[in-house]
Amino acid sequence: MVRKYTKGILCLIGVIFSSFPAQAASPYAGLTVGLAYLNDSSLKGSKRGDLSYEDGEAYSYAHGLDLGCFRLEGEIGYQKNDFETFEPGGIATDGDLSILSLLANGYYYCQIGDSRIVPILSAGIGAANVEYEDEIDEFSEDDIVLAYQVGAGLGIKVSSSVSVNAMYRYFATQDASFREGNEDIELDISSHNVLIGLKVNF
Repeated sequence: MVRKYTKGILCLIGVIFSSFPAQAASPYAGLTVGLAYLNDSSLKGSKRGDLSYEDGEAYSYAHGLDLGCFRLEGEIGYQKNDFETFEPGGIATDGDLSILSLLANGYYYCQIGDSRIVPILSAGIGAANVEYEDEIDEFSEDDIVLAYQVGAGLGIKVSSSVSVNAMYRYFATQDASFREGNEDIELDISSHNVLIGLKVNF
């Protein structure tokens, strides 16, 4: 399964970068940082309950092609959220959930008239490595699942080649599965992320 997801996403990113002639597109790179607000997870395996998280951090690096009003890119991202409480009982717990993702993204990014402010819409699909680490039970395991994102925001063109972006992104994955001793753990994962980024065209 790991190879299937990884090969599929790498092939998709390869198609993105090979589908357009060099003269039709401008390559760019982008860095993004922000806050990750991970929704509570429902545990749906043999271990059942609800797991809440503290606010976390999110980072990503992207490399892509600027086609005018549209952008296509490959992105590697990372976010981490510490555990807060486990229900039932409101039990404080120690550990974290971290997500390393590889996405193929598309953006609508079209300047309106002479304005420096640019509306942004985005969507993407890919794979994510989800790592569940329970420090109390000294348990750690990861799972590779499908992932996707949709987002919206505003960009400010600082110059002809540099822009600063502020984005809201909804990020989610397939349920991730883990096995802790004799217990199966299945987590649903979704996150509301608030991001600020810098994009530089070459």
